[in-house]
Formats: sequence, structure tokens, C-alpha cells
Amino acid sequence: MKHSLTIFLLSWTVLLFGQTDSAKTECKTQFDSLSNRTVYTMVDNLPEFPGGVDSLQKYVRDNIIWPDDGADFQGFVYISVIVETDGNLTNKTIFKGIYEFADREALRIVGKIPKWNPGKCNGKVVPVKYCIPIKFKLEN
Repeated sequence: MKHSLTIFLLSWTVLLFGQTDSAKTECKTQFDSLSNRTVYTMVDNLPEFPGGVDSLQKYVRDNIIWPDDGADFQGFVYISVIVETDGNLTNKTIFKGIYEFADREALRIVGKIPKWNPGKCNGKVVPVKYCIPIKFKLEN
């Protein structure tokens, strides 16, 4: 079996946060109990992996380790993070998992991701709560 992994980051993020192409987006915040502070959930400019979605997909493909335990699992693991003002990812947690190994592997990969370009609200760099969906898919 050939194993492949795909990330549908851009479309999920746009759907999740309701971003539009309008010239002025009303930025929204929420209290994050893990970090005990207010973070942004909707911003003018979303945080971005350096090089964009294609580069993020390549990074994940190059770093994924698939199990040899014979498990047959597929689906999405959703990792919630905060993209800080310096581009670091913090508060990495499983928002929704599919299988213990896949969940751990998704967290491991997200934990190694280099700094991102931070999000902005009205031109100001702000911490943004962000969800990274990682799709595990088996192909014959």
C-alpha cells in the first residue's frame, strides 16, 4: 500500500474562520483558557507557513512517519495552535483526532514546523488561534 498525506489548509481555514476578500475585516477575539489570554480568531491577514500551502504540504510529506503496526486508519487530525506575533506555534493541541498514532504523529510534525508569517489585524501583528487539518489517507 502506498501511503499519502494531504493537507487542505487554505480551504479549511477560510471556511473555519469565515474570511472574505472584503477590504476591511472586523477582527474578532476570544479568551483562550490554555494560554490564559485573549487571542484573535478572525483577522485581516491570516498567518501563513513560509512559501504558502504548497510548501506546508511538502514539509509534512517529507517529515511524516507512517506506522508499521498494520492499523488501517484514514481521516483528518485537526491540530489547534496559536500563531504568535513572532511566528512561533504554541498551545498545540488535538482539536479532533482519528487514531492514537495519527494524533501523536500530527502533533510531532506540527511541533517541528518552522516559524510562520504571523497574522495581522488592521496592520498590527497579533496572536491568532488557528486550526491545521492534516489528512491521513491510504491508497492502494
